[in-house]
Amino acid sequence: MPIINSTNTDLLKEFYDKDIFQIPELRATTQDIRPLKIGIVNLMPNKKETEIHLMKALSNTPLQIELDLIRTKSRKSKYTDMEYLTKNYKTLNEIKNNKYDGLIITGAPVEHLEFEEIDYWDELKELFEFARTHVYSSLFICWASQAALYYYYGVQKRNLGSKLSGVFEYELAEDSKLTRGLDDNFFYPQSRNTENEEAELRKVPDLKILARSDEAGVCISSSVDERFVFISGHGEYDTDTLYNEYIRDLSKGINPSIPRNYFKNDDPSNRILVRWKSSASLIFSNWINYFVYQQTPYQIEKIEQKVVAKFGGSSLSDSAQFAKTKDIILSDKNRTHIVVSAPGKRHDEDIKVTDLLESCYELKIKQLEIEKQRKKALGQVYERFKEISENLKLPSHVFSLISKTVEDIEDSIHRDFIISRGEYLNAQVLAAHLGYRFIDASELIFFDETGLVDEAKTYLEIQKKLNKEEFVVIPGFYGKDFNGNIKTFERGGSDITGSIIARGMSADLYENWTDVDGVMTDDPRINENAVTISEMSYEQLLEMSRNGAKVYHPDAVNPVATASIPLRICNTNKPSNLGTLIQKTKHNN
Repeated sequence: MPIINSTNTDLLKEFYDKDIFQIPELRATTQDIRPLKIGIVNLMPNKKETEIHLMKALSNTPLQIELDLIRTKSRKSKYTDMEYLTKNYKTLNEIKNNKYDGLIITGAPVEHLEFEEIDYWDELKELFEFARTHVYSSLFICWASQAALYYYYGVQKRNLGSKLSGVFEYELAEDSKLTRGLDDNFFYPQSRNTENEEAELRKVPDLKILARSDEAGVCISSSVDERFVFISGHGEYDTDTLYNEYIRDLSKGINPSIPRNYFKNDDPSNRILVRWKSSASLIFSNWINYFVYQQTPYQIEKIEQKVVAKFGGSSLSDSAQFAKTKDIILSDKNRTHIVVSAPGKRHDEDIKVTDLLESCYELKIKQLEIEKQRKKALGQVYERFKEISENLKLPSHVFSLISKTVEDIEDSIHRDFIISRGEYLNAQVLAAHLGYRFIDASELIFFDETGLVDEAKTYLEIQKKLNKEEFVVIPGFYGKDFNGNIKTFERGGSDITGSIIARGMSADLYENWTDVDGVMTDDPRINENAVTISEMSYEQLLEMSRNGAKVYHPDAVNPVATASIPLRICNTNKPSNLGTLIQKTKHNN
């Protein structure tokens, strides 16, 4: 539990960054306390033994915990009586409307099967989606960690050839509250036939490796926002659990290897060396305390999704569209990170702001003979943003910013800088309208020397600079090149920006708001019988693009598809319509 940091306690202020868990005095005196709601999805054959193991691990804190035991309905247990399961366990259908502070999903003896071959895989996928939206922090153990890494990030498991069994020494790889208090090297039990390779985990920007070893691979990893924790081993095991597994395998004629570093001198006739329980207890306690209790809202029903929402030019073409957009954004406080395009056409004869800025650039390089046309285009840009700001009754600093940006355009000869100012100004205006913080895309998205997005740097900066609890507006379409200059994507670049931000934030959903009802079966301007496709896979959307349909930029699909983040295309003018949901299917998991 934390030490109360009184406003006049200089000693604790001095040690604030010394890993001393503190709580402000005001919060301590007003803090509401309630039992934590924890769900356990028990996939192990011997349900009762696993229950005891996990209850021991969770009970070693002063916090009160309410447990729900959860089982898969599609798998009948061979080792636990159905009457016991019916009395003590709930199915997904029974808890689908619940919210949980924490969720634990256990391992299962199904490593020899591909994930899609498991008879309850579809139900497990539903549980993984449930964890995104109804749980604050989820802990995946052993095989469940491999299944979750595969489902959320596409990380494949690898067969080890022989069972990894024993108690192995691990080293801390990165600072985390989950491992706070552990020694630099600690022991943890393993019992598995497969693994996730460290090199593959390091390719995923949203993952960080917390503990690993050369001998036994990665032990602990987590998502950057720490709402998903993946543990490859079994810290909850009792003293004799590995021994019982060893004897069981011997009786089956499997001829198992002796669990390593488990018996004294690796001799089964000697005593068991128990040296993992203090580490395991600390890890479970840290998860409950730091990742669950200190983070989850007091009103559990307020556990929310993270939603990145991108609004296209048609959604922000004038003040009336801004008002609609504001209503949409504020109607769901999950929409915390907003990406915007420059103002689009207000009517068929109108000109998009980006096209006006393109004209400014083209006319500028032709210099004096068309100076009048250039100034006219630039004046139209100024008047467009001024009109929106006046109608929205925005404060005076916004008008000063518009004037300053127009002056910067006037002084610049760099195409990408000039044509990016539409998104820049629109994001500034929307941020002022919403009362959100503006963050420039040039601080988040970076291009390398080849002109491609520098993913490693980009996702690192997103994770460093964007707080999942904060409300922000980000301009789409551009970033910064390796020389520090503004660089734009090709057209459709705001869609790409939104997708990158969604992946970098590990969003639960990426919304793309535009002026159509979603992906249509045909061009409605040509075929009046065209209808909206309610749901499709990433691959189906990409296939439509490859076949020439101008439905969505492929580069805007890849970031969210790689991270298994659902994409919903919505109509700003018809916000009640469900639009088109694009996500994984059974065939592309």
